[in-house]
Amino acid sequence: MKVAATQFAFLRDLLRKRTGVVIDDSKQYLVVARLLPIVRQRTIPSIETLIDRVRLGGDSTLERDILSAMMTHETSFFRDRNPFETLRGIITALVARRAAERQLVFWSAACSTGQEPFSIAMLLNEHFHDLLATWKIRILATDFSEHVIGKAREGVFSDLETCRGLSPQLLAKYFRPLQGKWSIVQECRRLVEFRQMNLVTDWPPMPACDVVFLRNVMLYFDVPTRTALVRRMRRALRSDGALFLGGAETMLGVDDGYERCTGTGCSYYRVKPPRP
Repeated sequence: MKVAATQFAFLRDLLRKRTGVVIDDSKQYLVVARLLPIVRQRTIPSIETLIDRVRLGGDSTLERDILSAMMTHETSFFRDRNPFETLRGIITALVARRAAERQLVFWSAACSTGQEPFSIAMLLNEHFHDLLATWKIRILATDFSEHVIGKAREGVFSDLETCRGLSPQLLAKYFRPLQGKWSIVQECRRLVEFRQMNLVTDWPPMPACDVVFLRNVMLYFDVPTRTALVRRMRRALRSDGALFLGGAETMLGVDDGYERCTGTGCSYYRVKPPRP
């Protein structure tokens, strides 16, 4: 099954305009694979009919569902491990610097179904448990897709999802069996605030963040969109805060307002101090 060139071009332009995600002409197969479930669910005759309905307008829910389906929602608990080892050291340093404020704010941008922010919550419970009783700790978790945010709020994961990144010890400590799945405990749930948010449009009011995870997001954007995004992140990130990108992502050729820092088997970024 193929999508007509004019319809593919419309969908590609819509995706970039609304979400910043860029797909090239070789991704016809991806369009078919991701839109077929919507066609079947809504009993629409074909993908061509589906796209035509969006082109005609008047169904914002359909457009939202199509854009959400075209996004990549790949995630796992403690993904790549090293950024979380590095985060542990960063938190230790931040605790010393924030002793007077007694507050930390984390932001998991493009959090998908919640594994990343819940991993941060587990790390805090494991290594900074005493802190949680006396400090104000916030983990903001945002994603474009209302569907995946809804799943993330549930905090319930399958055996396959928990097997990806969780040790048996962490599973036993932070999850409870629930109807054949695993439900994360309240000690982690209460730390995370889930919100629907589009990174490439106007942002709602955001608190100053100590740590931002923007991992494996910019891979899907073109350079101008990446540049605009990380410049906005500079305003959201505290001057001594840390910004994590994915292992295949870099600031080179994107923005020179950050300095690269070496962590445990990975890198992260800080905002460069202003020149005297």
